[in-house]
Amino acid sequence: MKLITVILALAFLAPAAGDTLSGVDLDRETVYVRRGFDASWIRNAPVPGDRNWLAVPGIRTGTRSIVLKDLPFEGMPERRFFSLTKHRPENFTFVAPFTMDAGALEVNTLRGVYFENIGENWEIYLNGKLLKSEVHLDGNGRITDYRHWRGVLVPIDPRVFREGGNVLAVRIIADPTNIDSGFHRSTPFVIGDLDTLRQRRSDRASLMFIFLYLFVGVYHLFVYGKKRTERHNLFYGAFSVMLFVYLMSRTYSVYSLIQDSTVLHRIEYCSLYTLVPLFGAFADLLLTGRFCMMTKAYAALCAILAAVTALPVPNPFAIDLLRVWQVTMIVPLAYYSIIRIGGPAAGYFREIFNHHKDRPFRVSVLTASWRALTGSTAGNLMLGAIILVACAVFDVLDSMFWSYNYVLSTYGFFAFTLGIALILANRFIGIHTTLEYTNDTIRYEMEVAAYIQRSLLPREPELDDWDIALEYRPLYGPSGDFYDFYTKGRRLDGLAIFDVSGHGISSALVSMIVKPITYRAFSLAAKAGLEKVIDRVDERLAAEFPESENIISCALLRMRGERVEYVNAGHPALLHRRAATGTTGIIDNGGRRYRSAPLGAHVSDELPVVLKFSVSRGDILLLYTDCLIESVNAAGEGFGMERLMAALDETPSSSARELLDHVLRSFLSFIDVKRIRDDLTVIVARRK
Repeated sequence: MKLITVILALAFLAPAAGDTLSGVDLDRETVYVRRGFDASWIRNAPVPGDRNWLAVPGIRTGTRSIVLKDLPFEGMPERRFFSLTKHRPENFTFVAPFTMDAGALEVNTLRGVYFENIGENWEIYLNGKLLKSEVHLDGNGRITDYRHWRGVLVPIDPRVFREGGNVLAVRIIADPTNIDSGFHRSTPFVIGDLDTLRQRRSDRASLMFIFLYLFVGVYHLFVYGKKRTERHNLFYGAFSVMLFVYLMSRTYSVYSLIQDSTVLHRIEYCSLYTLVPLFGAFADLLLTGRFCMMTKAYAALCAILAAVTALPVPNPFAIDLLRVWQVTMIVPLAYYSIIRIGGPAAGYFREIFNHHKDRPFRVSVLTASWRALTGSTAGNLMLGAIILVACAVFDVLDSMFWSYNYVLSTYGFFAFTLGIALILANRFIGIHTTLEYTNDTIRYEMEVAAYIQRSLLPREPELDDWDIALEYRPLYGPSGDFYDFYTKGRRLDGLAIFDVSGHGISSALVSMIVKPITYRAFSLAAKAGLEKVIDRVDERLAAEFPESENIISCALLRMRGERVEYVNAGHPALLHRRAATGTTGIIDNGGRRYRSAPLGAHVSDELPVVLKFSVSRGDILLLYTDCLIESVNAAGEGFGMERLMAALDETPSSSARELLDHVLRSFLSFIDVKRIRDDLTVIVARRK
């Protein structure tokens, strides 16, 4: 319940997309548009009365959309609905003059310019100075990579501003017949404080909802895997996962993974086409146990739309297919809401109303309504479906006519999820209050999340060259600790241990993303130094989580026979017990710096130093997270590095598992288990 409260608080406290932003509000300024592009056009405002420029007046309230296909220029190409003709991209110049007084220029703050939506290729200039370019053309002037992006924020060097008149110019290269070319959603369009604009653009609250839907979907797929007879869990899980894909493809954060907007739009459209059939299949199986004709017919139509959309058809044609879906989806939604779900709910209402008809009419109606909505499967679906359908219809109308870009379905589905929670309560634990059930559901989903995370982590490998033992103890279920073994056949190529700051689901989400990134970087850099692997992982994390507050410490090892390479990014020291002497030492750089900052900290560009050392038969390596040395006893005294090294020294030469068990016994006999405040991971590697 606490998680739901936090999510709702963040969602409703977050500023709405259409709020006015502080700074220079360019929505209120006249924008001048000219066909073509020349560098001389972008340095100064157009001369009044120049007929080569089209003036688009500013607005005080509402939204302003400046789409190329709607511009009244002579000779603009026209396109018929469902035309497969690919029109050659053209250049258009947009100029927005504005003024800044000396006082505004003296303010010591970084500024940026924010566009709600811009496409298909573009360059942004201020007073003739190029701020950002996303122009990707081949030798024939055709676009190779599309950049129709949402939430574009470009930093501005303060020295580029001029006292008095300034000119912000945008060069757009796009198909003039495409409805998305230009500024399809141009509100807000502002120049303001960079940090403020970043906060307003932040989609953190939406991402919390979106990843919640992913976990809900995975949970239901997991339940279906355990009980195949309940097929409605399969379709609801698939529906939730596809909704995650659809909503994720509409966030600006996804551009760090996929930059070509054509690819993203096709993913967005195809995932969208699956939602109504999957929802219908879920409702059919839950209420009647079989598919109705409406579900089969509309699923076939959506399959055709998705298949054609996936082909290399022109972008305007893909949008035509989207319009077909937007018009036709009203029919199945109305059918499911009124007949498939509403019919059984109304029947249950009549039954209860007739049972209580001796009471006053108003009391009978309220009692029957409440029990029908909360006490029946159809009623539970109706609760969430009413809000979800309303949000979906609004989003469709907004996409076709208004362009507010609120995407209410992100939040409407949360209400639908609550409706599903009521169904689960009725089916598995009976009628309880919404508060009690939601708390139980979140706790259970945390356990499922921990199970899924653990299942993605490798077990102790059986190897010819190393004996491996592992102890992995999350504090709260989902863990910020994780690890990986890089093997080739029955030989060990490397191993890694990580510790994400924080605990629980947020840290677990980060760990699930970092693990495959590191694996790929390690695998592709077999001949490169480990410091390059760390640098590539850090760059990828910076691109994917530019505003993340999580940092990740890491120790990474690569085995090359009897030689070991080792790098450390803010992680506790690696211990090495040599079989020849029986003593334990710390692998370091002789007192010189060898660690880098943790991944994601972004506080230094210094790379870690690669340390190289040799291992012999019987040598032991000990990797661990900070819980092992920072946990305390009842007196508040920490276990510490000295006790850890002593415990390793005292361990008789034996298997890796026996070595690890001895260290853990020493640890647990010293500390107060009730005062453990962190996840614990320990790896012992013994050279065979």
